[in-house]
Amino acid sequence: MLEAFQAQMRRALLAPVGADVDLAAGPVAAARLKIYRANVQQSLAEALAAAFPVTLRLMGLPAFRAAALDFARGHPPDRPQLAAYGGGFPTALLPLDAGAADMARLEWAVMEAYFAADAPALTAERLAAFPPGDYAQLRFTPHPAARIVWLSHAVLSLWRRAQEDEVAALSPPDAEAEEVLVLRPADGIACISLPPGAAAAIQSLLDSEPLAAAAAAGLAVDPGLDLQDMLHMLLAQGALAGAAL
Repeated sequence: MLEAFQAQMRRALLAPVGADVDLAAGPVAAARLKIYRANVQQSLAEALAAAFPVTLRLMGLPAFRAAALDFARGHPPDRPQLAAYGGGFPTALLPLDAGAADMARLEWAVMEAYFAADAPALTAERLAAFPPGDYAQLRFTPHPAARIVWLSHAVLSLWRRAQEDEVAALSPPDAEAEEVLVLRPADGIACISLPPGAAAAIQSLLDSEPLAAAAAAGLAVDPGLDLQDMLHMLLAQGALAGAAL
């Protein structure tokens, strides 16, 4: 009985704001339910606006709000933590605005990196403890905050501009593939644009493939890839948390 009532209440709260529902008994109760429903949906839309502020600026408030309310009705939170709400929003935006969807994917990756667990970074000294002959078989443990976002639009420069200027208008991003490494070094979030070869190699490393396999993946895309420089960058940025044979 309780589960049935909860399911009915859930449907009532996620129905369009102007829709009639048969849950409330009497006009006063129905009016109060509509107010509560509007407040619930507004709160979810505001949570999405807080998680995707640059996407909101890119789309404009009316379009973003409409998409956010539609998403909230179809995808309510699955846990009582609004800071963790919105992981599926970029996918929901894809048929509406592919450029905004890519911006939302980048913003969500930044959000995940920000709240990821802490871990000590792998140092060059610890890496040097392995015999050089074993390097090819090394598998790396990525830092929990490290991730690559594979994008079909060039949104990183727009995202950076938005961090520097909170009111500047943002133009639609170019439809151009972009790979971004998102990290959380000691001084905050870092977003690094990667060449395709480095992105392929680093993704392989983050997937715990051995260094030899990662090198092969990167060199297949870019035969000129400098693996030593790539590893130096990963160590300098704290992208790796460990290494083992």
